[in-house]
Amino acid sequence: MKIKTGLILGMAVSLIFIGTGLTFSQEQAKTQVMQPGESAPETQTEPEIQWAWGEVLSVDTQRNEFTVKYLDYETDQEKQMTISVDERTTYENAKSINEIKPLDTAGIDYIITPEGRNVAKNVSIENLESSKPEGQAVEVPAAPAATAVGAPATAESMSTAGAGAGVLPPEANKEDTGEVSREAPKSE
Repeated sequence: MKIKTGLILGMAVSLIFIGTGLTFSQEQAKTQVMQPGESAPETQTEPEIQWAWGEVLSVDTQRNEFTVKYLDYETDQEKQMTISVDERTTYENAKSINEIKPLDTAGIDYIITPEGRNVAKNVSIENLESSKPEGQAVEVPAAPAATAVGAPATAESMSTAGAGAGVLPPEANKEDTGEVSREAPKSE
């Protein structure tokens, strides 16, 4: 009985290994067989997208290029690079290369062509004016309220010490909008 079970088990394992071997050999045959006169398929790989961030030094709108000074993180040195733009280049905070000016800060996603040119895929110009929402007032911090030496600052002491000086107690600063409006003290 033990011999029959061993033979059956051995044959089953052998069939599994043979089946697996045939499957893999068929997969390899499919990928290696080419028809006569057929060339190997060419794989067109897109160049890897690089990234740089730096200050625009000059802009040449005639040649559709600009030069940027950036920090090379591998060597920890400042370098310069010329970036070309084409009709597929997208822009953020600018409509075209005509709106890029020297001293602008730019983040650039670019590729390096086989010819060695740096062609921008995306150019993002950072301007401080666009970073704050329109109509939002600039908050000016108030001077600290004067309190008696050794006395802890309380809402009551802050409201009396800051009376007429434009200083508001913390409760007055809490509004639903989260904005704080402060006016400069008026001199009489």
